[in-house]
Amino acid sequence: MSKSCDSWSTVSLISLASASLSALCPPSVEAAQYLSVEQAEKAAFPEADRFDARVLRLTPEQLRSLDAVASVRQRGEIRQIEAWAGNKLLGTLYVDDVLGKVEWVTYAVAVGANGSVRSLEILEYRETHGYEVRTPSWRKQFTGRRLDTPFHFGDDIKNISGATLSCSHLTAGVQRLLALHAQLTKSR
Repeated sequence: MSKSCDSWSTVSLISLASASLSALCPPSVEAAQYLSVEQAEKAAFPEADRFDARVLRLTPEQLRSLDAVASVRQRGEIRQIEAWAGNKLLGTLYVDDVLGKVEWVTYAVAVGANGSVRSLEILEYRETHGYEVRTPSWRKQFTGRRLDTPFHFGDDIKNISGATLSCSHLTAGVQRLLALHAQLTKSR
């Protein structure tokens, strides 16, 4: 075999091996952070002059009662941020994570003093598909929702093709946070 054929074969083999390797090991997906918690606070409660935050670690009993409302995999640690204007409680922002399809989605639900959803924000989305859950039209479906008026994924909350699990799990997450909010409000 001539020397030029040997070098061509070597180059071809290296190219083929590189192409195969990239197919076997696709590039990693980086999380897209859309909003910080502080930005979500200000977006949800622009009239607030103070935010008081704490981390809630739910008891097994609380987790079971929330599972009865909507079962979805969550991390179990929720940030609760009360928004105040002077001495008046405007509402509470909850920051939580639900499993999308295989990655965590960090989201924030603002609940007004009247117990209804003021807004839903997607803070960080780590999935390769379904980032459309961040669109205002999809998130707006939650505005005004309350625990005492049940809402269901697929009926009241529309699906986004390619993001079915993220949509479903975020809907369940909002339902759970509304139930948690009601529990915490009762215990005051």
